[in-house]
Amino acid sequence: MKPTLSHLIALACLNVPLQGYAQTAAEPPATLETVQVTAPTYDALEARQESSSAKIIVSREDLEKLDAATIGEILRQLPGVSLAADSGGRRGRDRTVDRLEPRIVVDGEALPGGNRMAMRLPVELIERIEIIKNSTAEFPSGAGGTINLILREIPPTKTGTFRLGILHNDDAFGARIGGVYGAREGETGVLWMGFATSRPLSGERTISTQKFSGGVRNDWDIESDSESGRENSLYVAPRFTRDLGTGTRLTISPFLAFNDRNRVTHTQRLTYADPFNGTGLSADGREREQEQTQRLNGRLAVEWKRRQPGAGETSARVSLQSENERRTNDLNSVDVNGVEKDTRTRTTSDGMELSLTGKRSLPLATTHLATFGLEARHKDVEDKKRQTVNGISSTLGAQASAESQEQLFALWAQDEWQLSERHLLTPGLRLQTTHSAVTDALDTTVKNNHLAWLPSLHYLWQVNPSWNIRSSVAITDKPPGVRDLSPVVVTTTGTNTLSNPDRGGNPVLAPERTATLQMGVEHFLPQKRGSAGLNLFVRQIDDKVQRQVQLESGRYVERPAKVGQAQETSVVLDFKTKLVSLPALTLRGNASTSRLTLEDTALSSRQESPRHSGNLGFDYEHAPWKLTLGGNLSLSSSYARDVNSSVQQTQRARQQLDLYAIKKLDRKLSLRLTIDNITRANQGNDTRDLSGGSLASLEEDRSRGVRGVFLSLEGKL
Repeated sequence: MKPTLSHLIALACLNVPLQGYAQTAAEPPATLETVQVTAPTYDALEARQESSSAKIIVSREDLEKLDAATIGEILRQLPGVSLAADSGGRRGRDRTVDRLEPRIVVDGEALPGGNRMAMRLPVELIERIEIIKNSTAEFPSGAGGTINLILREIPPTKTGTFRLGILHNDDAFGARIGGVYGAREGETGVLWMGFATSRPLSGERTISTQKFSGGVRNDWDIESDSESGRENSLYVAPRFTRDLGTGTRLTISPFLAFNDRNRVTHTQRLTYADPFNGTGLSADGREREQEQTQRLNGRLAVEWKRRQPGAGETSARVSLQSENERRTNDLNSVDVNGVEKDTRTRTTSDGMELSLTGKRSLPLATTHLATFGLEARHKDVEDKKRQTVNGISSTLGAQASAESQEQLFALWAQDEWQLSERHLLTPGLRLQTTHSAVTDALDTTVKNNHLAWLPSLHYLWQVNPSWNIRSSVAITDKPPGVRDLSPVVVTTTGTNTLSNPDRGGNPVLAPERTATLQMGVEHFLPQKRGSAGLNLFVRQIDDKVQRQVQLESGRYVERPAKVGQAQETSVVLDFKTKLVSLPALTLRGNASTSRLTLEDTALSSRQESPRHSGNLGFDYEHAPWKLTLGGNLSLSSSYARDVNSSVQQTQRARQQLDLYAIKKLDRKLSLRLTIDNITRANQGNDTRDLSGGSLASLEEDRSRGVRGVFLSLEGKL
């Protein structure tokens, strides 16, 4: 290096004479090659391989290949993600939260409206998805884990994409339009993201209810629904950044979601004159219900972040969120004698939340990366319900309104300790205190305070570049949300039955505490052709919360209830690979199985039957035709669970096939055809009431499968 440095100094000192010599010499000017500078891309495979905790990462490229319009459609194709079937409630409205449903956050924070709102987000807003399967100090989670949706970042140069298309769902047409545009000029960056959707609502549903006495069927009723309507949605999520120097950046991220739904349900009731033999079917009344719902959710987040090379990162984030819902149900029913009854129910919900998060990471010595954080959140929600029957106000008592308050404060720390070149140990600790209070319409207040120490320990052994072995143990708390605590009952659409109950909360719920042991192995193929993972989870759950259905004032109402201790075991397998012999073909898939055992002596079987699910997908690129073909087959087994001490419900098995094709028209323009649920797979469940040890009633609920076709034009600006 010394001779080279000396030569450079000498040339610098002789700069003027050399310039003069260059002017007199007859040499051709030097020709420099063009150097293209591109921003580094995020490597999802490498990020998974190096992560200190078990994590599955779905990149932007994978999101496009999975071919879905919303986050909910994407999540049902991902490994280990369990979501309740759309048949929960009447045609999926106010569906029951599945016990394995993950906690979904956006940029590390839950959206106003919770998982329901997150699953409606357009996929185009998301840069990548991180599936964190075991609890960490930063992301405490229950059996479903945590899914972190990372919003799109501002590109270094002007970049834009758009999508516009039409959709059809067997009965009517809809439309979808939106796009993403981002640019950075100097110290300022901006990203505009917006999508609008208008989709038709349709469906058919049949409920057969049979009642028995002494083993003899003495009543048999049939209820048939047909639905129509439309849902309009608008999502706007811009992002603004300003570089403040010395590695410091200020980011402002507003978010606005508006949803307007108008649905009409026609119900025809039939009954058998001779239920024992199933003969003499005749009319038994009818209903017409019109539901109008409007939701407006918003968030304004401001984040300050400083990155210092070799000194870690510091960030602080303040968010203000609001959620508002207005729902009106007009129900006109006519009984078998022609007597009419008009019921009008109006429910409103208004919530406001303020949160503050902070994080500081810094290297310690040469083998430690310590991270410290805090989280504070305060949320207020007011629910109201009004009802009239034939123009006369109903007395709702305590259920007429509820004021709910939720507070959380947490301090957490974790240390990524590089024990050696191939061994990484990550201990963590979270101190969390929660407070909730619910005041009903009779001014009765129920309060709940809870303090928890939540340790976690994650271990990674990178055996070689192709194999990882992981294990972890963690304890986490799941405090009940304000929706779980509110005593206000949301009335179901259609006939109130065991399979279609009203839904309410339980003000005396306690946090659900879970201890999880995870063990797993990961394999990474050469040339980044893919990866595979196998994970085992064993969980011990205290104060397990299970949704149960009971009769209240002559109506079935589903509420969350504490059922004591439970044990849950699950296995999750995932893979993605490009074949060596056929590199244009990509295969991906996952499978999971889970079993839950309850220790509640009030339940009959005290366990849930094993649940199995899986996905198998492919993508094939035919370069000569500029054509990409792909699809996904989803399978879920039937399983049974106890609804209460005498009622068991069985969710029927379901298979769904989705296919898509993308034709590149030119370098920036593509045409995409998507067909969801090609086979029109139906949904349904069976509910059995074994009162007194013998069959008292049997409900068979079936919903017609809907095939969706979406044709869109996609382009880049």
